[in-house]
Amino acid sequence: MTFLNVNYNLSSVIAFLVAVTQNYQLNKKWTFKDHNTKTRKKFPKYLALNFLSFLINLAVLNVVVYYFGEEKLIQIAGQIAGIGVAMGFNFLGSYLIIFAKHEERDI
Repeated sequence: MTFLNVNYNLSSVIAFLVAVTQNYQLNKKWTFKDHNTKTRKKFPKYLALNFLSFLINLAVLNVVVYYFGEEKLIQIAGQIAGIGVAMGFNFLGSYLIIFAKHEERDI
């Protein structure tokens, strides 16, 4: 989108939305094998979870940079750490909340 002279902030938002939409579809059909639920029920929750994961990623990145310095390698390490923490949070949220299998129990 940069080559189309689209503002980098707008490009980033569009890329985030495209990635979340694609990831939702892959997780729904492949990772969690949820073929019965309508997308309009779960996608808003999935979008919110991913946005929260993105904020966690930024928080970890900024904590690493704050405590260890602003050198490029520190920034890269902070981003890697942020991605790892956010990815774990995102998977657990998807597994436990978004795509949780709710079985009926006999009481």
